[in-house]
Amino acid sequence: MPKQQPRAAQLARQIQAVTALPYTRCLKMCEPFEGSWVRLARELRAAGLIEAADHLLAVDAVNTEASTWFTAGGEIEGLFYYTDNKRVQRTYDACSDAADAVLNRVGFDRLSWDSDAEVYHAAFLALPKAGTLPDGRTLARAALDVFADDATWCSDVIRSRGRAPFTYDTAAGLTGPGAPTAVAARKAARAMARAAVVPFNGDEEWYEAAGIMVEVMWHAGEAAGLSPLEGRPNCQDHLRDFMDVGIPQR
Repeated sequence: MPKQQPRAAQLARQIQAVTALPYTRCLKMCEPFEGSWVRLARELRAAGLIEAADHLLAVDAVNTEASTWFTAGGEIEGLFYYTDNKRVQRTYDACSDAADAVLNRVGFDRLSWDSDAEVYHAAFLALPKAGTLPDGRTLARAALDVFADDATWCSDVIRSRGRAPFTYDTAAGLTGPGAPTAVAARKAARAMARAAVVPFNGDEEWYEAAGIMVEVMWHAGEAAGLSPLEGRPNCQDHLRDFMDVGIPQR
């Protein structure tokens, strides 16, 4: 009996059937890569948080497959936008439907922040763990890297529940060593817990949670051994333009 095709090859064949692009081009789109979500999963596993790592990898696989369908639609748009717009629209709609089917199969909606919310759940689990270690810089850096450099986007994500309830209030009683990186990791975790409970009422709350997420990234950067908000120009702008005070040292 023939061996089962790797998932990348299966997906490439599906995309080829919808787009009529060459198989090698489709396969190139489907090649696995290690993004920030996968790196966080690896560090979670190394820290003993196996269930959280497995869950995050599953979320990443779904998100990657859906994103690949949108990439395929974009390829057709780039190739035929000026010569065969009907084909572009027909194929892009089919790719969008395929992406939605991938997300819906596991309970995600393309128009929600639920998949990103579950990644932030994983980052939260990493930060308290880093706060228990004499040197949790690698784990804290992996958590930091999944946060977008857009405080208002982070505001929406952190206040989204994902597919099931998630409890951030475990941050309240965090303890650990007095090493500066561990202290900073615990501060970041406590800030995430505060941001998560800001209600969805309007712009005031939107910016309130965004400011707290800047605080999260500030402390997570300290926990990772980086300068505050290093490599995050948009969060630096948010701190300067929208926050009346500096980062609280809670």
